[in-house]
Amino acid sequence: MSSKGFTLIELVTVIVILGVLSVTALPRFINLTQDAHDSVAHATFSSFESAVGLYHNCWIAKSASGYVKDLACFGSGEIDSTSTGYPLGENTTTSGNGEIDGEVLKGSNCEELWHGLLDDQFQLAIHSDTAFTAENDIIYWYTAKDVTSPDTHCYYNYISDNPAKGQENWQMRYYPGTGEVTVGKATLG
Repeated sequence: MSSKGFTLIELVTVIVILGVLSVTALPRFINLTQDAHDSVAHATFSSFESAVGLYHNCWIAKSASGYVKDLACFGSGEIDSTSTGYPLGENTTTSGNGEIDGEVLKGSNCEELWHGLLDDQFQLAIHSDTAFTAENDIIYWYTAKDVTSPDTHCYYNYISDNPAKGQENWQMRYYPGTGEVTVGKATLG
């Protein structure tokens, strides 16, 4: 009568094979969280870019030229345009000082644009030393001021995956003078 079962060699072989599989597969499962964050950042930034395009098409469909306050055919109708027909923010009428309506970007406009173009649940914070916390998902601010300058843009950094200051995160830049949206990696200090 022979007994059925595994020999010691067979058990060791199975354990070695399982060990090799776990060593090769484990790093892939560990990166799933980062992959999910990357997907959320890209999807959100793509939605923003699409909304910019829809806004501009609305501006064209209205046969508008130049600055338009509260473009009614887009969203709730509270977003003003630049002089080139791209979204700029709410209440962007200037109060003189030689500034032209639709050509001045302020930091507050960047937050208004985010909420006016997207229907989201992200927690935004102005770029500051205290903004790098686990409660915030997006850090935003702007550079330059005159939208006719090619350098003038709002930037939005997705920090939900790693809120530590000085870390490389996904960043979207929006140039309201041209409607251009770029996405890449950037480090905020």
